[in-house]
Amino acid sequence: MKSELQCLHCLIKQALNTARVATDDNTMQRSIMDRVAALIPDADLSVTPAALSTPLYRIVTEVTGEADPYYQIKRQTNREALDLVSELQPLIKKADNPLDVALHLAVAGNIIDLGIGHDFDIARDITAVLDIPFAIDSSTAFRQELKTGRKLIYLGDNSGEIVFDRLLIEHLLQYELEIIYVVKSAPIINDVLMEDAEETGMTDLVPVIKTGSDDIGINFQNASTEFLKAFGSADFIIAKGHGNYESCAHRKENIYFMLKAKCEIVANALGVQLGDIVLKKNT
Repeated sequence: MKSELQCLHCLIKQALNTARVATDDNTMQRSIMDRVAALIPDADLSVTPAALSTPLYRIVTEVTGEADPYYQIKRQTNREALDLVSELQPLIKKADNPLDVALHLAVAGNIIDLGIGHDFDIARDITAVLDIPFAIDSSTAFRQELKTGRKLIYLGDNSGEIVFDRLLIEHLLQYELEIIYVVKSAPIINDVLMEDAEETGMTDLVPVIKTGSDDIGINFQNASTEFLKAFGSADFIIAKGHGNYESCAHRKENIYFMLKAKCEIVANALGVQLGDIVLKKNT
């Protein structure tokens, strides 16, 4: 998926959002904005929006010295999501179609995205999504993947959201799948790290590996040998969120993209409306 002119506007917006999170110092905030603005004249729109945005977060760290500006917010979103587990687990177990509820909850977790700065309320928005149909619904094909011994690689997205991934994985384990969950190797926005996996109980549930980099989405040139081997040997893959869609949409592997369309560029690429939820098999 290539970037568009509108992505340059989003670049500036993300820079301001992150600068304000990272520091209260106006001079540092201005320095961040100046350096990110200087990227625009030479910005390569042939790369993905994920690749276009990644450098700005490194600039924030260079200017402020904050390696993980969203650290405290990530702890908060994990706590808020964990508080809902005891309420949501019974919804899956008692449902006429437990898989459908688990899939909806996992996609609903994709509301938690701090980079683009949209408003969300975890408790309110999660349950509301249960009543919304998928604009693209590959759940029938997905159900056919669930056979004993098959290998699933699950590309995580954000903190907080990982709790809803866990609910889905808990359900999928009854099919006796081999499941590996994937986190980033270093901080980038509020993307999941090993600390999030440990904090939310994911490491107690399934093996967790790192991508090998701090890139938004998956940068296959920077990825670790461990990740590439796992990715290449998977029978099917779940890719959560915008960054993973942007960086994997061109791939030929058997991928299921799960996300809420939160920007027009991604919505247009998928052929859906802004705000729609999607479970799309890569074709």
